[in-house]
Amino acid sequence: MDTKEIEKRILKDPILSNISNLAKEEKVPIFLVGGYIRDLYLGIHRKDYDFALPRGASSFISIMEETLHFRFFKVGKEELGTATFRMINKDISMDITFLQGQTIEEDLQRRDFTINAIAFSLLDETFHWVEGTMKDIEKKVIRTVTNRSIDQDPLRMLRAVRYLCTLDGFIIEMDLKNEMTLKREKVRKLPGERVKMELDQILLSPHPEVGTKSLYELGSLFSLFPELKGLENLGQNEHHHLHVLSHTLLMIEKISWASEWIGLSERKIHLTKEDRLSLYYAALFHDIGKQDTFSKDEKERVHFYHHESYSCQRAEGIMERLRFSNPMRNKILRLIQNHMRILNLSQETKETALKRLVNQVGDEIPLLVLHTLADKEASRGILSIQIDEVVEGHCLRILKLFKEKEIVHPPSFINGHDVMALGYSSGPKVGEILNFIRVKQVEGEIRTREEALKVLRENFGV
Repeated sequence: MDTKEIEKRILKDPILSNISNLAKEEKVPIFLVGGYIRDLYLGIHRKDYDFALPRGASSFISIMEETLHFRFFKVGKEELGTATFRMINKDISMDITFLQGQTIEEDLQRRDFTINAIAFSLLDETFHWVEGTMKDIEKKVIRTVTNRSIDQDPLRMLRAVRYLCTLDGFIIEMDLKNEMTLKREKVRKLPGERVKMELDQILLSPHPEVGTKSLYELGSLFSLFPELKGLENLGQNEHHHLHVLSHTLLMIEKISWASEWIGLSERKIHLTKEDRLSLYYAALFHDIGKQDTFSKDEKERVHFYHHESYSCQRAEGIMERLRFSNPMRNKILRLIQNHMRILNLSQETKETALKRLVNQVGDEIPLLVLHTLADKEASRGILSIQIDEVVEGHCLRILKLFKEKEIVHPPSFINGHDVMALGYSSGPKVGEILNFIRVKQVEGEIRTREEALKVLRENFGV
């Protein structure tokens, strides 16, 4: 596709056409830059716009708001040169930054990769790019604009991996690969929020397994998560055919398989972005405690007793370092703490036990089922294969029970006052009694307040 055709497509876009007309009226040089143009060359059309504006033309942002009925909010700091004016509306996102340098040519020289160092002036309808841009887009090569690019911002190493996951068929140039390996420790000094933002995009991409595998091969995985180093050559028992780290990386790949398998079983699970991220991070961290719990019995069989709790402890440290939100942190920890529960169920497990599990795990049950299936599929040892049907059967039964609100969120037939009326003082014992009654409800033995009070008096009357 030549530049004339790209120009037509740009100006055919109603939003860009309106901004172009406005720029000509106000005589303001505003540039469409980066990904939108690159994607047009690749035959991809997204409503994700990035603009560059001379610092002296900042008033044009207000004019855009008034004329186009957009509202921008500012992120970053102008004094540090990181200010971005952002607008997000339904399927549209728009970022405006000030030119880095005096001209668009200087700005493009300071951008991350050649495939993004391209701009189109909406004022005079001209293209601008750095040397190698068009060739690298055509050949699908990720290459830095200058040899100072990574030093200017080490986060670009993670961004290169992100593009590897999101741009179909692209490769990282060998010189850049070597540089990323050599400078991998620089990511340790980056703010946790910035690192997590790039990791999120990698995990939400169409090929998260490509991202995690590339991070490992480039040496960046252990720079980001030194806690994973102890898993690299850690052998496992007969349930597994891989060492712990290889199993973990394979599990990232198998999450999409698990989702498809559930869909074919007519139990489709709808995941939000937060759900997907929680699932992937839980998979990445779920066995991290095995390095702390490795043991062998008298028959040389390998065990990892209570590794779930150790995994949670290590995962908490990672999530604090990367500034995870509390809701996501709690969701991930619940998945890690419970990730062995379905796998450990026997063929003879009764429905009452499944109901208790559904109630205890609660709203995270669909995620736990996907986690379990991916974990099972990434464990191709002799013992694992033998229990495939058992695990899959339990997963489907559990999802069916999850639809029953009385199991997930049973009504409160009694409260603490009812318990204390029997003579108990406020404290942990009251909570234990209420939990006992709730379990009986979940199992179907209690269906009314009267039945709950009767069981309360018979078992805890003083």
